[in-house]
Amino acid sequence: MNDMDDFIYSNYLVNYSKKKNLERLFCAYQSPAHRNTYVNDHSLAALYMITRGRSIIGVMDKIIRQHIDVFRDVESVVDFGGGPGTFLFALRKFKTVNKYTNVERSDAFIGIMNVLVEEFLSSSAPPIHVESISCNYLKLESQDIPINDLCVFSYTFCECDNPLVSISGLVEKSNMVLIIEPGTPSGFNNIIQARDKLIEKGFSTIAPCTASNGFCPLRDSESDWCHFVERVDRSRIQRHLKNGVLGYEYEKYSYLLMSKSPIQSDGKRIISRPDYTKHSVSFDICSEKNSHIVVTKRENKNEFKIVKKSIRGDLYREDQGKT
Repeated sequence: MNDMDDFIYSNYLVNYSKKKNLERLFCAYQSPAHRNTYVNDHSLAALYMITRGRSIIGVMDKIIRQHIDVFRDVESVVDFGGGPGTFLFALRKFKTVNKYTNVERSDAFIGIMNVLVEEFLSSSAPPIHVESISCNYLKLESQDIPINDLCVFSYTFCECDNPLVSISGLVEKSNMVLIIEPGTPSGFNNIIQARDKLIEKGFSTIAPCTASNGFCPLRDSESDWCHFVERVDRSRIQRHLKNGVLGYEYEKYSYLLMSKSPIQSDGKRIISRPDYTKHSVSFDICSEKNSHIVVTKRENKNEFKIVKKSIRGDLYREDQGKT
């Protein structure tokens, strides 16, 4: 990513006005459904890839790494509202796909994606067929969507009014669906509503849900929601553009990975921040019953040693640590 940052920064005009425009865009993203987040300037689109794009790629990297066995078989992707191709550049760290289609309304984002693909992916072996469809994906007709192994909605529902109206038609030709939203109550609500619609379409949940029958222990919670946190390193250029001091930032996100082919989870997802003491670890898991787990050092030393390293989002296996 540092090579990409340097390339973008050195090839696109960066001045005070562009940086101010970037700051206004970040402000708009704090409530994107009520503010204009459309990008129609190539320089601003390029700077977005360094700043916001880097953080999003960090989240995607975490999700792909956690579920690498699922993504390993993906050969074709349709990215709805894919911006400058963030998912493509995240996935390429792990594998090369045959075809990637970006359905994006901003020609500036598409232009930056094409430049970056030519610079960083043109020598990929085997070659990647990259194409784009310039339109608002909510208005796309089903017949215009190519058959794909995976379709992606990354930080896009939060920018739209009534974003789930069209989702049933958009996923018709997909075997799997990945949705990523900001780790906010609103983002989680979008995830839950999307999951309900996809279950109706015959999809089964791969992650993060590990409860069965569409049950969600946090669905009606007034104090918590299903979200996770990833620490993302900041480059020198990113710190400059975001007026940051620290060499990292924390990105909160909610996500959903579903498939038409059921895949059994081998554990229960930790959905709360673990509470650690010297002699115990306690946390909540995504389960229909017995959702609060307490592991003590005295009762199971081996299990305690394992789970004390766990964080929110990890899988908990009841038999771990047993010999």
